[in-house]
Amino acid sequence: MSAEPSFKVGLTWRALLALLIGALFFVPINIYLNLVTGGTISTAALYIVVLLFSTFATIAGSLLSPNEIFVIYSSMAATVALIPPYYWLVYRAFFVNAPSTFAYTLNGVPLPYLVPDWLAPPPGDPAYNLRTLLQPAWAKAIVVSTIFFAGALLADVGLGMLLSYLFVEVEKLPFPLARVDFSLIQTISERKELTLRVFLAGFYAGLIYGAIAYAGQAFGVQLVPLPWADLTWFTEKYMPGALIGIATDPSFFAWGLVLDPKVTCSTLLGSILVWVVLNWAFTVNSTYFPLWASEYRRGMTLALIYQRAFQRIWISPQFGVALGLAVSLAFALRKGLLRVFRVALRGVGGEVQRAYPSMRLALLLFLGGSLLTVTLHHALIPDFPLAVSLLTSTALSLLIGMLASRAVGEVGFFPSIPWPWQAIVYLTHYNGYAGWVQSPYISLGGQAGMCQMVKVAQLTKTRPVDYFKAIIIGSALSAAIGFFAVDLFWRLAPIPSTAYPNSMVFWPMYAINDALFATRQIRLDPVIIGASMVASIAVMLSSPVISRFVLPVPLLSGLFIIPPYAISIFAGSMIGHLLRRYVGAERWSEVQGPLAAGVLTGAGVFVGVSTSLLLITRAAWIWPW
Repeated sequence: MSAEPSFKVGLTWRALLALLIGALFFVPINIYLNLVTGGTISTAALYIVVLLFSTFATIAGSLLSPNEIFVIYSSMAATVALIPPYYWLVYRAFFVNAPSTFAYTLNGVPLPYLVPDWLAPPPGDPAYNLRTLLQPAWAKAIVVSTIFFAGALLADVGLGMLLSYLFVEVEKLPFPLARVDFSLIQTISERKELTLRVFLAGFYAGLIYGAIAYAGQAFGVQLVPLPWADLTWFTEKYMPGALIGIATDPSFFAWGLVLDPKVTCSTLLGSILVWVVLNWAFTVNSTYFPLWASEYRRGMTLALIYQRAFQRIWISPQFGVALGLAVSLAFALRKGLLRVFRVALRGVGGEVQRAYPSMRLALLLFLGGSLLTVTLHHALIPDFPLAVSLLTSTALSLLIGMLASRAVGEVGFFPSIPWPWQAIVYLTHYNGYAGWVQSPYISLGGQAGMCQMVKVAQLTKTRPVDYFKAIIIGSALSAAIGFFAVDLFWRLAPIPSTAYPNSMVFWPMYAINDALFATRQIRLDPVIIGASMVASIAVMLSSPVISRFVLPVPLLSGLFIIPPYAISIFAGSMIGHLLRRYVGAERWSEVQGPLAAGVLTGAGVFVGVSTSLLLITRAAWIWPW
């Protein structure tokens, strides 16, 4: 950034107004959609709000600047996509009253009786009959959830500031998907003829596909299977246990358009090796994972195979590979890390200092937020090892954030690491319930998205500090509005209930998973974790040799990406490669971003339309549920 000064302000009163209106309208819709279908409206809200505010500003004769559009665009998805912490209080109410959870005991005591009052009132409390969080019985749980949320938000943003400086300023990673975001902002603000034509071509294609794929959700007639076309019913005859399908969400195909085929081919190779070949081998040969082999039955769906195989086979290898990748990257980037911390202690000069958040402030936010949650966690659960909480919240969060940010900077994507806290607790001697479900701050890789958006800020010449301010404001708005939205939906009908079908499917599954972890019936093998970590480091060290054929980070990322998504991304990259050969490399580099952004926008707009239709079709009074 220091090479190209003149950064401009993006966080204006108009951007703040857009953020407020977007949160008021879309946070309740997003929570409702999650309870009904398990989906999210964040992508649709992102494009709808940006397009509407840009259009209204044009009509009013006061165009939004690219910097304002960037701030609205970059902060809206994070604001709307956030599931407020109070959502999980209602889930906890279900857990302590569900008959199935009483079947799981710890030291002879049913688990619901081990839930402390700072997580939820005790089983049978009269507060549950009222179905509202606005009562004294919930006060302690609300305060604790709010403090954990605030500490995690500060730590997340602080770590995002540090890593964005490392990967955008110091390492100068390309962040390939940042071009898609920049192209959308550029198309809306500049309205160039070529980019606008390409954007509209992608927009209409995405809109048509979105109409076919998502309209059925509102009327109960699903024309396209979502989120994937499950092919296991056919392939189980030949490869039982293999996860084979094709993602039907157009976003993965659109992302593939801007990625190098070598990157996506490496990812697909890793995904097929793990989820097709090895999953099939472990299914037909019960020697290695007998519990999984005994659980597998013909007729299991792709989703069910993925869920059970992950729990019985892949949770330990995933955790080990992620640790190996993080350690390898930390070693490779040690000089850059040292430079970032030196900057944090000494400060940044010149234009970067004025445009970028203070690195001292970033370090303070990260450590302050982390230590706040660690302190509260230890006060509430004193029998949990303090050293484990401290190292997890600081050192491990730094490693996970680095891993995710580096992968997104080079490859364009990296999935969140599932169950990191439960895996850590499993490796301790903790014997209780609360420590399994309540963690101190731990990064889940959200810094990758922050780094990508700082790269977009660089392209639009917007002050990165404005983006981080908008993230904090938007998250606070989302939590406040989300509290009242969750309370409203709980008042309207029990959760889970037929009024909220997705919660009827997944909340019992969440409860069983919590119970299985707390009673240590989900096994994590330290030997497998260690071996996977060593194998991951070995692959990274052999990078100079194997990179001629495959890229190490995308190859290992295939462990975290199931084949339906890897296939769709690879197909998009191959189509992009063919178009590049047809239109020329220079022209393709100019139009690939607008084309992908158009597809995402068209599909996103129809998701918004579909959600509106869904709300209308369910607008009748739901009594008696």
